[in-house]
Amino acid sequence: MRHFFTTYRDSILASAGIIIAIISLAFAIWQGREEIRHNHISVEPRINAYFSNDGRKNQWGIYIINNGMGTAFVNGLTVTVNGKPVDAIDNNIFVGAIQALGLHAECFVIGGPRPNDSFKVGEEIFLVEARGLDKNCAEDRLRLKWASQDPHQLDFVLDTESIYGDKFRYTYSQNRQVKLD
Repeated sequence: MRHFFTTYRDSILASAGIIIAIISLAFAIWQGREEIRHNHISVEPRINAYFSNDGRKNQWGIYIINNGMGTAFVNGLTVTVNGKPVDAIDNNIFVGAIQALGLHAECFVIGGPRPNDSFKVGEEIFLVEARGLDKNCAEDRLRLKWASQDPHQLDFVLDTESIYGDKFRYTYSQNRQVKLD
């Protein structure tokens, strides 16, 4: 009888040890997955674009910045004017947008990312910026400002990727970035 209780006790202890080991393994797997998810989130780029007419910074135009914790690698950029996609001119899609809006390109300095460019953390660049404050360009500057505030007139979608290959899409008219699956 004593042997039976010793064997029974040993079986219970062995079973408890196996259950604890299984729980520990499950917790370790969960913790590893959470750490991987955290690593991905910790290097997400965070794109924002805006129109600025800040005289203190000598800014007048449309700017884009990476406010995230990781570099944003550009996969693609689509610009629409009056609801229609714009073609790049001289390898710059914003030159095409300025022309599609009926504005004079000589009134602006035109930049913008190209596929395979990258935005480092905290980097801010101009997409379209007024070239000085030439009085002959005052109307074009105002028309750009109005267009930048009307998503039906001017909008763009920027597709980026993080260092881990996570894909994101930023839409100017919504000032919103979403993660793509």
